[in-house]
Order: sequence, then structure tokens, then C-alpha cells
Amino acid sequence: MKSIAVLMSTYNGERFLKEQIDSILLQQTECELCLLVRDDGSTDGTLEILSKYEEEGSLRFVAGDNVGAALGFMTLLKENNGYDYYAFADQDDIWNADKLQNGIDAIGSIQGPAMYCTNCELVDSHMNKIGRNTHRCNPSYTLESILCLASCAQGCTSILNKELAQIIQENDLPDVFIMHDSLITCLCALVGGTIIYDNKPSMRYRMHDNNVFGMVSAKQSYRKVIQGRIKEIIQKKRISMYDQAESILNTYMAYIPINNRKTCGVVIDAKDSIIARLKLVFCRKLKHDTLNKTITKKLEILLGND
Repeated sequence: MKSIAVLMSTYNGERFLKEQIDSILLQQTECELCLLVRDDGSTDGTLEILSKYEEEGSLRFVAGDNVGAALGFMTLLKENNGYDYYAFADQDDIWNADKLQNGIDAIGSIQGPAMYCTNCELVDSHMNKIGRNTHRCNPSYTLESILCLASCAQGCTSILNKELAQIIQENDLPDVFIMHDSLITCLCALVGGTIIYDNKPSMRYRMHDNNVFGMVSAKQSYRKVIQGRIKEIIQKKRISMYDQAESILNTYMAYIPINNRKTCGVVIDAKDSIIARLKLVFCRKLKHDTLNKTITKKLEILLGND
């Protein structure tokens, strides 16, 4: 029997954690499922909840220092080899019962690195529908879109095969990366792997005040949406797409074909070169899932703020 490791990073998640764990344990999958949790220094009742599930034999967990979700997830992936598939889980969502099996079916016969991701149904903290999904249109998973962060396989929906996971497990982690999902998506695209997107939601993504990274609510006013877009364009990022691309390229160079190295080089050069920025701005392959997001992204790049 093949196996799948579900990797969860927790931090002060006692409010919704039980519901999420139960939705994972109730997955209808043909694979042997192992839930592996790393706690990121919780100070609420999260550790007590995890301990009870561990005593029942439902999961394994370790308590670690507070390093943030990105490094927490990647540490779990790097330190747990030997599984056929891997999936990431947030601490506060609800998974559809067929989430894992649909992903396994989609990438199970693919040779080489591959990953699967889906849309999400957005709900509020009480599981009421908000009226939209994460993606209004299918994302563009071109290499240019992924490296420039116009497209990313949302981590909580993602399933990757062992061929992709082994690249992470057999090498050091990049010096800098924005989030675990952007790192994994960039790596899969750069090495020439397969990315399969399913527009059918595989889970309910809970939006609340404590989300690490939340989605834009359909109930937000146009004024707030416009203000958010302007902030995206003019605000410098703590870790830029240029820095992440360079770090990934340096770490996994041996796995990346020459043509993809060149494309990555253009993104890296755009940090200091207006010519490289213009190449990206006028690149037809670089696009978001909607026109207004595409324009926002290209303005960020033009101003050097991505």
C-alpha cells in the first residue's frame, strides 16, 4: 500500500484545530495516511489537543521553536522522507472527504516531479459561505507567472509526489523563501515538473482574524480593494521575488534545465535592471488569474517593489 504524509504546522490554533484534524482523519483514501504535526511554539491549548490525538495514535507531533509557518512546513517535509505523497494542511480549515484521493489519482501515474492543487471555497469563522472561491479563473502556471508570484499552488490544497519531495529532502533549504507553497511551486516549475490544477474546491478555507495569509473577502468594499491593490504596488516586500528566485536557483541549480535557468535569470536581474523589468512587464506568459491582478503585478515589477 502506498502512503501519504499530511504535514501540519500549528501555532495557537486551539479554536479550530479539532475540526481540521478530524476532517483529515476522515479522508477517504486508498493510501496509508500519516498526520505529522510540528507546533511552532504555541502558548494556548494547542499542545494539549495534539497530545490527546497522539495518545489515540491518530497523529505524531513535535514541539519546536517559533520559526514561522514557512520554515515549519519545510522542516516537516525535509525531515520526513519515505512517503509516496505529501500534502500540506493549515490548522483551521475543513477538508472535503475526497481531497487527498483526487490529488493522488491526478498525479499517481506521472513520471518525474509533480504536484496537484485546487481551488478553495471561502467561508467565515462559523463555516458560512462567503460567496466566492479563492480563484475566479484558472491560474496561469507558466514559469514566468510562478517565479514572479503571479501564480502559486496554494499550500493547503497541494499534494506532491515523492520525486518532487526528494529534491527538497536531499538538499539544503534555500537561504530565503517567501512561503513553503511559493517555494514548492517555483521548484516544481523550474525543474520541469508537472503542475495540475483542479478548479473544483477540495476544501473550505476559513477566513478569520488570525489567518497567517488570508484571502480577500467578497464583502470588502471596492474602496478597500483598491487601497489594497495600491499598497501591493508601492510597498516593498520583506522578501522579494528576486531574492527567492536567486536563492532557489543557487540551491537547486543541478536539477534545472538551461532554458529555465535563463528565465530565472531574467527575474533575478529585474531587481536592479529596468531592461529586465520591461521584459517581464511585456511578457505575455506572465499573467494572474484576472486582468486587474495581472496589471497590479506588472506595475509592482515595473516599480521594483515585488
